[in-house]
Amino acid sequence: MKHLTISLLILFLSKGLWSHGGGLNKDGCHNDRKTGGYHCHRAKSPVISNIPQQRTYNGSEKSISIRWCVSKGGISEFRTKDGTYVDCLTDVYAVEAEFDNKWKEAIGQSLHYAESTNRRAAILFIKRQNSTKDYYGELERVINKYQLPIKVFVINN
Repeated sequence: MKHLTISLLILFLSKGLWSHGGGLNKDGCHNDRKTGGYHCHRAKSPVISNIPQQRTYNGSEKSISIRWCVSKGGISEFRTKDGTYVDCLTDVYAVEAEFDNKWKEAIGQSLHYAESTNRRAAILFIKRQNSTKDYYGELERVINKYQLPIKVFVINN
């Protein structure tokens, strides 16, 4: 009876019973909904592949964000503990990518993502070639006036 009890105890405390099932991407990794983290089961570190090539680049916010994020070694479309998606999560920043005329939305989203991921807030400000207004100046005025802790990365579309 003592051996049976010990055997059952070992069986119930084994690591296999506490693992979760499914939900892995092709690299064997997934977002952890409880902690907001990202980890892998079949790979030592996340592998970001399928970077859009120049010939397939279409100028969309998402494609620009993915290319920029990969160049910074970040994770694109990282799911937060709140179920929202950060455009790019790096070791330091939670980055919201947005075209210049949508800078107002980017402020709120970047602050939310920073809080959800315990990273610093950042905006990837995508300056469109046909913009006639100084959206960057407006963004900087608001950040400076209210001393918002947001880093801004500027790129041209």
